[in-house]
Parts: sequence; structure tokens; C-alpha cells
Amino acid sequence: MAHAKLAFIWFVPDMMAFAAVAYFVWYIAIRRNSAWGILFSVNIFLSLIIGWLFMSANAAALFSAVKMMSPIFLGFAFAGRSINELRWARYSFLLMSALSVLGLLLSPYVDYPWTGMSVETFGQTKAVGRVWWSGGAVRYGGFAGDSTMAAYMALFPFILVCTHYRKWFTFLATPIIGYALYLSTNKTAMGCGIIFLAYYLIFEVLTDPKNNELYRKKLTQYSFALVLVPFILMIALSGIDLQKINPSLFSMQDRINSTWVFPFIYLSNIFPAGLITGCGLGCFVYPMDYTSLGYLRVPVDNFYVSTYIMLGFPFAIFVIGAFLGVPNYKTRDKILLMFLMNIYAVTVQCYGPSTITVFMGYCFSDMFLTSVKNWKRRYLAPSGPN
Repeated sequence: MAHAKLAFIWFVPDMMAFAAVAYFVWYIAIRRNSAWGILFSVNIFLSLIIGWLFMSANAAALFSAVKMMSPIFLGFAFAGRSINELRWARYSFLLMSALSVLGLLLSPYVDYPWTGMSVETFGQTKAVGRVWWSGGAVRYGGFAGDSTMAAYMALFPFILVCTHYRKWFTFLATPIIGYALYLSTNKTAMGCGIIFLAYYLIFEVLTDPKNNELYRKKLTQYSFALVLVPFILMIALSGIDLQKINPSLFSMQDRINSTWVFPFIYLSNIFPAGLITGCGLGCFVYPMDYTSLGYLRVPVDNFYVSTYIMLGFPFAIFVIGAFLGVPNYKTRDKILLMFLMNIYAVTVQCYGPSTITVFMGYCFSDMFLTSVKNWKRRYLAPSGPN
């Protein structure tokens, strides 16, 4: 697009996300008095200030940090609503999945024209690679140019809409999507695909969805236990050479001994308060590359760990609120998506591409239906007779 003088098109989705931020803050947080909406908005604002101070961030870094987080507000905007209420949205997500699957299926036979190209944004250059090697197998990136993104877009948009289509269609599409995920060699997406198929068989085929809502919500709540997995692994397996057990565990070993733990070690030495307050929006995520501390950034491949590093302890309270809010969810698609996104987020940061961030926000959106008035009635009500 840059060569065609159309680079501005890249920023159209960002402008939509910025509009969603304004809508969320004004309508959901302020007009509807959403308790969690107010808390999250304040947390983001304070985190932006902390990030500016901690990283000595310039304008490009601050804009990049806001740009990175804004898609999650687009997901938040669907509080009390389902994307599947919009027929054109269902067709759009189905088309996204189909195109991503097609791109992966064609990858072994086609050299895409964007292979080897580079894109420059705010002085940072990003290259589009064709493949990389994983266990001796070529890892294809499809139309996205990135295997992780291609695998995600093949699987999760389909998961979002599948309950609104006939069962035979889901069973017809699943093996095709599965083979596309196999070509991407993305283990996380393949694992989520297998778990989705088991979930679909149990809750959509073998039992009546109208009668198993309680069990689906319980399972989704249990999935929040995965938030603790990185911390448990860092404590239990730190320093252990997992490659000796199985060479395929190298990436997990690298996360446990390096990328997950490094931000906590650095903050404990340089900015101990950051372990509670967070080190600011964009810290140890790609916006940090635009600052003088960019050389310290490591890929923190876990959504909850990376977000805690940025937002601090208030985000932990937010996650507890999301856990407690699951029983109030009304739509099957959000319950299913949150369950699978909690699994996916164990090894993926979820701050790129923006579609993943939107989906994370969509999962959390219904927790913002709780108003300040409800909290006042719950906690300030008289405990006994006058």
C-alpha cells in the first residue's frame, strides 16, 4: 500500500478503534455508570502516564501504545450485545476464516508477492518473512505473511459464528481448517482447534445447548485457572532444561527462563513499584521499541502476563471481576470464545494483529453491564433493622 500511496488505509481500522474508545468512555463508563468501565478507563489513563514517565516515551511511542490498546475497546463496546446479531458481521467473519484457510492451503505452492517486503511505521521497519523452521517443518504464513496470525484468523472467526450455522456445515469445515492449521505448524492454534471440536461435540451435538448453559459457564470459569499457569511454571520449572525431556519444549523453556520472567526481574531491580502499579501502557510490548528502552524488550508471549506488566495490580482485580461475571453472560458465543481465548492466551500476547485484541475485548464485554448503582446497593445497604 505504501508503494501505491495508500498507506493511510492502514490507519482506517485504528480510527474506528479510537472512536470505540470515545464511545466506551462516554456511553458505557460515564452515561451507563459501568463500575468496571470506570475502573478500567482510569487504569488505562494512569498507565499511559506511568509509561510516559518510565520509558521517557516520545509522541510516536505514546501514539503506538494507545493504538495498540484501542482495539480492545471496540470489543468492549459490545457489552450486552452479540456480534452475531448482525448478519453482515457473521458473513464477514466467515469470509475472514475462509480466506485465511485458503491462503494457508495455497502457501506450499505459491510465492506471495509481499514476501520479503518491509513496512516502515514511525521509523521502525518490519519485514514480511515467508517461512521459518519449526521442528524441521516449514511454517507457512498464508495471506497474512505470519503463521500465528494466519492460524488465528483461520480458526477463531469461524468459532465465533459456528453456532449460528447448521451442524453439518461445522463438521464439513472443521477438517479443512484443521489441515490449514497443520500447515501453519502453530501448536497453540492446533490445540485450541482440537479442544473446540470436543467442546462442540459435547455442548452442541450430544447435549441440548438450552439445558447445558450452567456447565458451559462453569467450564469457562475454570479456564481462568490458566491465568496462573505462567507464574506456576516460572516457580516450579525455572532453570530446568526442558529440551532434554523433549526438543519441542524449547519454546516453553525459553518463556519460563527468559521472556516471561525478565520483565519482573528488571522491574524489581530498577522500578520495584512497577510490580504493583505496572510499568505503563506499551511497556514490554512493541510500542517500547520506539523508546530508548527498546533494547530491553522481550516477547512476553502471554496476554495476562504482558497486560499485568503494563497495568499492574488493578488489572488483576479486573480479571477477578471477569471471572465472577461469567454467570451473568447471556450469549453462547462469548462463553465459548472466552473459554478458548483463555487457553490461547497462555502462549500468545494477543496485542497483534488487532483482530485478536478486539476478540479479547469482546470476551470481557458483558462484565461492563454492572453499574455503580448496583455496587452501592450491594455494599451500602443496611445490614439489619434500624
